[in-house]
This record gives sequence, structure tokens and C-alpha cells, in this order.
Amino acid sequence: MVTKDKVVTPTVQADDHQRGDAGMIKSACRVFELFEYFAERRRSASVVDIVDALGYPQSSASVLLKTLTKLRYLEYDRFTRQYVPTLRVALLGSWIHDQVFSNTSLARLVDDLHAATGATVILGMQNDIHVQYIHMAQSSKSRLGWYIKPGSLRPLCRAAVGRVLLSQKTDVDVIYLLRRINAEERDLSKQMGESELLEELDIVRRQGYAYTEGTINLQAGVIAMRLPTPASQPDMVIGIGTHIAELRTRRDEFIELLKKAILPYQIS
Repeated sequence: MVTKDKVVTPTVQADDHQRGDAGMIKSACRVFELFEYFAERRRSASVVDIVDALGYPQSSASVLLKTLTKLRYLEYDRFTRQYVPTLRVALLGSWIHDQVFSNTSLARLVDDLHAATGATVILGMQNDIHVQYIHMAQSSKSRLGWYIKPGSLRPLCRAAVGRVLLSQKTDVDVIYLLRRINAEERDLSKQMGESELLEELDIVRRQGYAYTEGTINLQAGVIAMRLPTPASQPDMVIGIGTHIAELRTRRDEFIELLKKAILPYQIS
């Protein structure tokens, strides 16, 4: 019993006293402390940097960082072993900033496209073998009865947004990801052939956008384009989705709207 008291009690109590007052959830506080640290630092950081700066136990810091990376709020560079916030963090409160200051933010871009089209507008990035819809604008009363929960995951090979992401990769990387996707897909009819996908991606690269019909929702289709991002950020894609009949009719209009919308984000 003496040994147990010496090992456990001082460490836990000291850490509890250091992290917040009564009634505050320590793990929640740490999330905001971490992002405030990055806001002040303005560059990537390693686990050691964060532990030294914030005084967290290394095991707790590692779990927190891995969780936020899985949720796509952080990007991890396995070569430098550094973490950096993604643009998903900026989107969380961008609507507040936009109401006062900005006309060229990502949140405003999504909202403006939704207002111009009346369609669902999706902003996505890769999350392992999926595309994750990190921000979107959609009508509460869609003609499709099609509501997509923010943060939803879709297989990279089936979603238009995912195909644009795949089009930025080498064929070797694409095949590796496709084999993993097919291995997890129990419905054989939804598995995709390697040559079929590579042909689709060649079309995406040539025309500069992906177009799908019924690959996720049988009634809906999506047109998607790559949104230019800084080299330090993961690739992002923006898409417009609606009923297949409307998408076919307005295809050229949507393509032009997407081209115009992403123009201010082009990186010279």
C-alpha cells in the first residue's frame, strides 16, 4: 500500500490541480489550450514541444494529438513528426468573423455557392481511405430529403469530392488506397476495379473536375473541384450536389460557378 500511494497519488493530484478549477472538464480545457498554443506559436510543433510548453503528461498529450488528427483538426507529418492545425479549425468560428470582416473566407465561399445554386455545397478533405465532409451548406428542406451530417465519411473512390482528392495522387498510391477500400466493402457491387478507377481519374485530371451520379445517393449527383491550399495544408475539394436531373441541366453553370469561386484561392 505504501508503494501504491507513492506512485499514484502525487502525480494525479498535481496534474489535476494544474488543470483548471472545479466544474471544468480537464480534457476540454486542454483542447482549447492546445489551439491557443498553436495560435501564438504560428507554426507546427512536436509532442515534445507541446509537453514542454503546456506541462501535459506525454501520454495524455499523445492521445489528444492523435484524436484531433483523426478528426482532421490537426495534420501530422510523419517525416518531421510535427503537428499543425488544419483549415477545419479555422472554419469553426469563421461565420462569426465573416459577419463582420471577410468576403473571401472558406465559410463565405460555401454559403455563397449555396445561395447561388440552392444546392448542397460540400467542402471535404481526406481522412485515411475516406473523404470527410468537414463543412457544408444545405437546405433544411431538400427536394431529395437528403441531409448530410457534417463530418460524414464517404469512400474516396465513390464520392466526387474523393475522386478529386485521388486525382492528386500517383497511380501506385491510388491502387493501394482502393485495395484497402475494397477490402472493407462487404457489398461486392460497390467494390471498384483498379483500371476503372484509374480511367475515371484520368478524366478528372483532364477536365479539372469530377462528376458523379448515384454513387452515394441514388437520386443525387455531385460536381467537385480542387480548392487550392497552401503546401502545409492537406488537399481540400469543394463540390455542388443536387438531384441528378437538375445536375445534368445545370452542369455547365455549376462548373463555371466553381471555377469563379476558387479563383481568389489560386496559389501563384
